[in-house]
Amino acid sequence: MKTNRWIVLGALAGLAAAGGVAQAKKISNRQVLERWFEVIDAKQLDKFGDVETADMEMKTPMGVTKGTQGHVQMTRMFAAAFPNFKHTVSHCVESAENIACEGKFAGDNTGPMMMPNGQSLPASNKHVEFDFACAAIVKNGKIASAHAYFDMLGMMQQLGAIPGGKS
Repeated sequence: MKTNRWIVLGALAGLAAAGGVAQAKKISNRQVLERWFEVIDAKQLDKFGDVETADMEMKTPMGVTKGTQGHVQMTRMFAAAFPNFKHTVSHCVESAENIACEGKFAGDNTGPMMMPNGQSLPASNKHVEFDFACAAIVKNGKIASAHAYFDMLGMMQQLGAIPGGKS
């Protein structure tokens, strides 16, 4: 009987240690968000379902999209205007399933840009760089909601679409 007790205790200790290892491997919301931006920046549209929920909501100054397919369409249009765009995440704050981050967006406007009103701006061939903030909700290791905020007026000025930007 003593042998069996030690075997059971050893098995329980092994399970507890394995649980600790699994807990240590849990990825942070920041890692989820950074992976999401990596997929977006690489324009891997077929991988959006791997990093965001099917019913994901994306809100930006350009509009609101619902679902992965809506986000794919928004990214496809933005990538046509800024084929080399990149997000760089800097400061983040996490609490439970919520994460808020600041970062920079940079890209060269070498293609036409679709506007929310359906019109399109011709390529300016100018580089834009601006700060953004993003508040997101992470569920089961995927982005479920992302609200991104940036200075649309400043971006349009950098493009030369309205007065006040760099020439």
